[in-house]
Amino acid sequence: MGQLSYAGESQIVEIDDATLAHLRLVTVTKLRRGESFPLTLRTSRSGTETLWMHASIPVRFAVAEEIELQRPLLVKMMAAASSAHGLDLTDMELAPLLSPAPAMHAVA
Repeated sequence: MGQLSYAGESQIVEIDDATLAHLRLVTVTKLRRGESFPLTLRTSRSGTETLWMHASIPVRFAVAEEIELQRPLLVKMMAAASSAHGLDLTDMELAPLLSPAPAMHAVA
C-alpha cells in the first residue's frame, strides 16, 4: 500500500501501489504541462473527497513496490483528468480498472 501526501503532511491518502503508480504519472504529466485538475477519492468514512491538484500545492507519492504501468488505464485516467469533472477514482467506468478503493486519513 502506498501513500499520497497532499498539502504537506496534513492529509495522507492510502492507495494501493498500482493505482498510485498510475496516478503519479498522470499527475506529474498534467502538472508539468501547467494543467491543474480535480481528483476525487473515496474516504475512509464511506464518502468522497475532492482534492485540487495544482503545482503550488505540495504533493508526495510514496509507492511501496515497482508496478508495471498499463497504457490503457493511463489513457483513461489522462482523459478523465482532462475533462471538466476531473479524475474521479470512484467513477463507475474507471473504478473496475483500479485496485481496491483508496482511503483518506487525516494526520494530526
